[in-house]
Amino acid sequence: MSGSSVQEHFLDTSVMRSLLLATQAYRQYLESQLSSEPLYISNYVQMEIKRSYLINIISFYFVLRLDAINTIGDAIALWSNKFKGSELKAILQVIPQLFSTRQLNFSSPKDKEKALSLLVIYIKRFELIIRRKYQNCNDSTACARALVPLTIDLKNPVPDLKKFVLEFGDTKTCRSKCQIEDFLLVKYRSEVEQLVEVASQLPRNTNTRGFINIAKNLKEILVVGATACDCKRCEKIGDVVIALNTPRNFRLEHTDNSFDYLCPAIKQPHYKHPSENQVVMNPSIINLQQD
Repeated sequence: MSGSSVQEHFLDTSVMRSLLLATQAYRQYLESQLSSEPLYISNYVQMEIKRSYLINIISFYFVLRLDAINTIGDAIALWSNKFKGSELKAILQVIPQLFSTRQLNFSSPKDKEKALSLLVIYIKRFELIIRRKYQNCNDSTACARALVPLTIDLKNPVPDLKKFVLEFGDTKTCRSKCQIEDFLLVKYRSEVEQLVEVASQLPRNTNTRGFINIAKNLKEILVVGATACDCKRCEKIGDVVIALNTPRNFRLEHTDNSFDYLCPAIKQPHYKHPSENQVVMNPSIINLQQD
């Protein structure tokens, strides 16, 4: 199926992230499917990629700055022991490639400062790309975390990076400014109720697990009300927030199974792309998608 069959494409966080960070083969596949311009996201999607990726890159920067860390290799080793899962993957996706292209020596203390400077430039550029590369749709949640500014003085980056991490992590203040409770309990309440009902009728298996977990959190929000809505909860229901907020005349591009259940229930056009592993391990998929 070709991406050209629908004029406008709205990107889920996973697809946006893959367009920026995945292997060359997978980026080429996605670009071939999403050939129309512009591609759309929301401030909420921006927040999601800052939370899941950019914050981790900044955290690695501060690990590399530690006095006890003498080399890039030491920083990667410490990070690998301290962090797990997606946080580890976020670093291992980019750091080796970023430093290797500049021929930095992972075992040389002399290259630590060069690596720090390169990381700051990368962080600044990445934040700029996610703000300028994609067109923004209206964010009905009014997510305040998405609006936390990141301005970096390349000559003295530490205060700016610390300020961003502190303000982005101040979820209490950010939550006081957002409208997620109105989004879920007023504007899209009937859709939320419907999704909870759909989930209650599904068997729990590998394909449905993510959607059912989202619905469980939605049910608690319906029962408890606005106090059940916070930034931590938003991490658990991000897919439904993105699906509800996508314009119905756009196609939502995604890779996660949960959207296969979320989108039909709310009559949201969508398309599930094969995973990066599927495309890289089986290049013929690209031809099948285009037939």
